[in-house]
Amino acid sequence: MAIVLFVSARLLHLPPIENSFDAVALGSNLLGKWYNVPYFLTISSTTLALVYCVPATAWVVGYRFNPAAPHCMAAFSVAVLTLSFATSDLRTRPIGYLPDAFEWSASQVVFWAYVAATIAIVGVAALALIGRTLSEFAGAIRTMMILIGLAALTAITFSGHIVLRVFVVHAAPKLFPAQYVRNSSLIAVGLTTAVTVLLVAALLVPQFVKLRDRLRRYQLLINRSDEWLRSRRVFHRNLFGDIDVPVTRAECWRASATPVVTHRMMFEIAER
Repeated sequence: MAIVLFVSARLLHLPPIENSFDAVALGSNLLGKWYNVPYFLTISSTTLALVYCVPATAWVVGYRFNPAAPHCMAAFSVAVLTLSFATSDLRTRPIGYLPDAFEWSASQVVFWAYVAATIAIVGVAALALIGRTLSEFAGAIRTMMILIGLAALTAITFSGHIVLRVFVVHAAPKLFPAQYVRNSSLIAVGLTTAVTVLLVAALLVPQFVKLRDRLRRYQLLINRSDEWLRSRRVFHRNLFGDIDVPVTRAECWRASATPVVTHRMMFEIAER
């Protein structure tokens, strides 16, 4: 869910999709004209994605949690973000970059403060879960935890960037160089993209381990299938007659999907 939301946030920045959303929102007369909907959905999707990172982290480290908790938090976040956006002036006119239009109104303060606080809290929560149990794991799970931890650190950095760009820059604009203000949108995109890449990498770790083990079994079957065939021509005390010896590369690849065939091959060869 987290990765789907992160990818959705990135896709919403694509000009064709952004223009389509704008056309629908501006063409609706139900609640008046709505501007900047794609940007709002991007921010909301990013925030919700990070909300779902906490139960994902808890699942990896084996920490028990209420399955309904992340969904309740997500629903509450949607309500807060939608209400604060709808009642602010962020939707009343086209804005190239929403932080540029920040004003010290209650709606905008709630909107930006909730986004920054939620991202920071879930990042700290994920780091706390990982920090308490990292030493207990090794191998692929440890690698997954490290990648998720790096994603959490990047998310916390993104939260700090929001606070600086939205609140501090408008409170004390002379504290920051113009280059930072001018490139803040690229910085935000870079940070959220980095979080997405790290989480995708964490998700792919188990798949990589499965593929690596399958390739090893496949190579073993390729190398020893002839020996297995020869072993079946002599008397066996134990023989798995329900399994045919894979001969072709395609048969070896199919047989390597699980360790069963490989283990039985080694057992028959050893019993020769």
